[in-house]
This record gives sequence, C-alpha cells and structure tokens, in this order.
Amino acid sequence: MNEIDSEAKSSGGTAEAEPSVKKMEYVVESICKRLKVIAVDVDRVQRAKELLSSLQRRKAFINLLGLDDDDSVHANSEDFQRLTSQHSLRIMSRVLSTMSTGSEEMKMGEELSEDVCQLPFEEERWGNFFTGFQILDTPSGVNDNENRKCIELSAVKCNQDLTLYLLSGIRCFMLNLFVGPLRENQDLIVQLREAEICVAKEYGFPVVSTVFAKLSPRYQYTGYLAAGQDKSIELKKGYKVILTVDRNYSRNCTSRVIYVNARFLLCDVHRFDIILIGEDIQLMVRAVRQDHLYCCVCRPGELVSFMPVLFPSRCSRFRVSYEEVEDLTFAREVGLNVVVSYLAGSVPYVDDLEKVMSSLQCESLRLFARVVLNEMKGCDGELDWIAQRYDGFLVELAEPATSPDILRLCPNAECFMQQAYAAKKPIIFDAWTINEQHLRVDPAHYYYAFYYPDKYVIKSHLCRHSFYFSFLQSAIFDQIATTALSRMPLCDSSHTGADGLARAIVTASIEVNAKVIVVCGVTPRMVQKISHFRPHASILFVSQMRSAEDYVSIYHNVTMLSFRSKSFSSHRRNVFRKSVFALAYLASRKIAKQGEHIILVYNCESGTTYPEKYMIYKFDKLHFVEHLSTSLFPTGQ
Repeated sequence: MNEIDSEAKSSGGTAEAEPSVKKMEYVVESICKRLKVIAVDVDRVQRAKELLSSLQRRKAFINLLGLDDDDSVHANSEDFQRLTSQHSLRIMSRVLSTMSTGSEEMKMGEELSEDVCQLPFEEERWGNFFTGFQILDTPSGVNDNENRKCIELSAVKCNQDLTLYLLSGIRCFMLNLFVGPLRENQDLIVQLREAEICVAKEYGFPVVSTVFAKLSPRYQYTGYLAAGQDKSIELKKGYKVILTVDRNYSRNCTSRVIYVNARFLLCDVHRFDIILIGEDIQLMVRAVRQDHLYCCVCRPGELVSFMPVLFPSRCSRFRVSYEEVEDLTFAREVGLNVVVSYLAGSVPYVDDLEKVMSSLQCESLRLFARVVLNEMKGCDGELDWIAQRYDGFLVELAEPATSPDILRLCPNAECFMQQAYAAKKPIIFDAWTINEQHLRVDPAHYYYAFYYPDKYVIKSHLCRHSFYFSFLQSAIFDQIATTALSRMPLCDSSHTGADGLARAIVTASIEVNAKVIVVCGVTPRMVQKISHFRPHASILFVSQMRSAEDYVSIYHNVTMLSFRSKSFSSHRRNVFRKSVFALAYLASRKIAKQGEHIILVYNCESGTTYPEKYMIYKFDKLHFVEHLSTSLFPTGQ
C-alpha cells in the first residue's frame, strides 16, 4: 500500500501527467498482490463445493437407479434399458446416506407411505383433533416470495443468517464494496459459500447462489458514521479532523476521523487548501500525508453518513478512481460476474469505465448501473441510451421531501423501465421507501414497482422488517401478472422462435397451474426468456455451465441446480439424466407433490443450441423415471 501511495504522490498534479501504461500495470499488480490471499480462500471453498456437488449427484443416481452417473451410465448399450427398469424413489428415500440411523429411515418411510396414502380430504386427517373448526383446503400456503428478495449483506458476522436465507429460498445477494475493507467483504463471500455447503449437505443436492457487487462511487463521499453514534455529528469551528482513505474507517467515521474515497486525489492536494463537505462544512488542510490529510474545521456544520465531498479544482475528479480499480480487481479475483456502477453517468463515463475494465481483464464482467428512478426528469427520451448500454439495473427511490408522498415518475423514467424490461435485462429494485410507507404507489405505476423488477433489495439487518412490502408486492403481482401477459404484444425478436416458445411455456404453466418449470440446457438464454414473462411457477435451471451460477439467479423466480457431470455419452442421455435429477430434487425437497403439474423444457434435437420443446408432466413421485424414459423423446426415435 505504501508503495502505491508513494508512486501516486510522485505522479504530479495535472491531468497531462496521467500515469503511464506501465504505471497502471504496477498499480494493478500491487492490488493483486494484496488480493492474492483472498482469491486463494475463495477458490478453496469453491473447489470444496464443487466436490460435494459431484458426490451428491453420483450418490443420487446410485440410490435412485443403482448406477453411478460418472462411471456406469455409459458402460454398455444396455444401460438405457436398465435406467427404465430400476426406478423406485423408495431406494433414494430409504438410504440417503450410509450414516443414517434406523430412526431416520423409519421417518422417511413413514413420510413416503403417508404421501402415497393420498387422503382425499384434510378433514379426515385432522377432524378428530380440531372439533368445531373448519379446516380450509387450499392448494398452497401463503407465498411470501422469498425467492424474489435480494439480500444486501453487511460486514456483521452472520453465518446463521446466511444459512436461514438459503433455507428460505433466497438465492441472490449483493455486496456494497464502498462499505468496509475488502477483506471483510471477502469473508462474507467465503461465509456464503460455506453456508451453501452446509445447506447442500442438509438437502442432499447442490445449492448455488448469485453474488454481485456495487462499486465505490467515482465521485468523493464520506463514509458511514460508526455504530453507536448519533444520526449526525456536529463539527465545530477549530476542531481538528483527519480525512483518511483507509477503508477500515468507511463505516466507522467519527468527529476525529472521516473516511473519503479519494486516494488518487491526495497527491494533488496542497497545504491550506479548502475541502467542502456537504453544503456547509469547510475544512482547511494543515498537512498532507500518504494515507490521510490533517485538517481543521473553518466552517462548522452537521456531519451525517455518506455526504458529498468537493476537493480543489486542480484535483481531477473525472478520472477513474483508485477505489473503482480496486473494486473491479477484487470482483475479478473472487469470481464475481456482475458489478454495479454507482451511477449511469454519461457516454464518456461508461467508455472510461469499460476501457479500464478491459485493461484489468474484466471485460467479461456484466456491468449494471444504479438508477434513482424518481429523480429522472424530462420527457425527451435523452436517457434511452442507458437502457441500451448497460447489462442490467439497480433501481432505487429517493426519499420524498414530505412523507408520506405519492410516487411520481416522469415520462423518461417510465420509458426507461419499459425499455429495460423489453430488452430482457434484469432489474433489481430497492423499495425500502415503499416498505417504510414513505412513498405510496399509484395504481397507474404498479407495473414499474411490482411487475417489471426481477428482485427486490432488502438489507440483511432489516430483513425481518420487510413484511409489508413482501405481502403487498405478492398480492399486486398475483393480480396483474395474468393480465399483463395477455395484453403483452407478441413480438418474437429471436431468430429461432424462442420468444414465442417462452411465452407459450408461461401460458401453459398458468393454465395448468404448474408448480415448477424445469429447464434442462447449457446456456441460460431460454431461462431469461421464460423469466421475462413473469411466471407464477418457480423456474429450476439444470445446467453444467459454471459461469451461469454467478448471475442466473438474478432473474425472476430462477433457482439453479448444478449438474456438472464428467460423462456426456449422448445428447438424449444427458437430457434424461438432467430431468431425472431435477425431479428427484423436487420430490426430495417436497416442492412438487403427487399429481401436481410440472413443465419440462429441453432440446429434443442435439443440433440445437438451447431448448426448443416443452412437455407438461403430471408428477408421479414413484415412477417418474419410467415415465420420462418413454415420454421425453418420441418412440420412433
């Protein structure tokens, strides 16, 4: 760190003295050295998770079919007939583990026999216990749409919370890299992967989730006040203050030490310069050091969290910041696939960011933009380029001047949301102001708040206080989803008719009240198209594509089931094994009950790049292997 600071200090203070390519490489190399341990830790946990996934997949096939997926399936030409003859789920339910106790086996047998019993009415089962009460027979319980949530993780140790999130069905998480040192953010990723391993052991099937990161802002802001502090701190005239670029203080600011993301600017600051914080506070620089500035307050004011900071005009605020470079390198090293720019900016802003990402070998990262929806003004369509340029969006709402207030959107904001949704780009919506009832949504804007977004951001420490919005969104979505699909014009922009197929799949799932849509494929393109039409049914994506694990759960109602097998004997056998594995997962987790409808989406022909056929299957938890062996492909083939 000291080497980077000394190098930056000797670089001069003008825009013409921009660091050379060699110097940029040196900065990146220095950052990578500091992040090397981080990458090693994450890779170690990832390898352990992949090994567990492989063992669970092979064990499932041995217990279900009596065959090892990686070894015995393709041993001879008679294996496919053996798959259709040994097909009892009782084998899998009876022996899920060689370490299982006799009592656990009895419990599994009792649960299975109870399900096969299929009592016609719930009153026959519970009537003797609740006399005088009527038990309502409903097809499903209250849906609190946990899979529609995206949890913003904090640096607090939360191993137990992470496990509870995964058990409740949440598969999308966000990190704010501006808050806390990168080591703590890395610890959160490792804890999440370890929680996935823990839940996978409990399920007996692989568990994967998506993590994406919000980059530090390019412009300068103060950090967050330390826990236990008041909402604001008064800085009186004459107070001595240290402005530091040490990330350890980014969430521990006090009246003595204030964090600012301005490492690249320190070399341009001179003694007696004036630095403005917010609209009132002015600091005069007394001394310049490598990591901090010694200042004194020359104009008092109230300090709150995350206030804008204005440095002298000689400091170039339009260069990509050191914190952005560090965040991008961190995302690359720990295997994140999605990063969010703090603001959409302008076209040159995006060009600079993409140029830096290319220099850092991060061009494969998906670049999202943060957008404050109710601050978008105008009606001339000048913001349409944002919906076209970025890969996805984190949409937030600004606090109203008076609370409560009605959510008002300008034509530019409405057009932006419509174009982002039409382009099938993921929309993550932070609706905390609606949850706190600071903003009320007019029915004319229901689509923008309750239908278009794929996920809804909830901060981890506030997750237990999000019931209002969860139930509100679920109720409104159930009311408008079917109408929205029927009114949506059919415009198939694909070259293969995939858009029309995806719409037909969602329509069929609504008509038969399907519980799950199982998509067996390699790339997640068909999953994205199905998710675009917002089905009520959950979407289970079965694929061996490693990179898809890092972002596919961002989309609406999508859960991925990893199937990374080393043996690929033929196209049909691969599709068959994926389908069997998916239905075994649904039966084991009791997601689909006996007689409920499931839609299987797969590619019938080996030459196609992604699924082009779907089948409606009435789930039989005891004989689904035999049924799939005769139904997935035509008999003549």
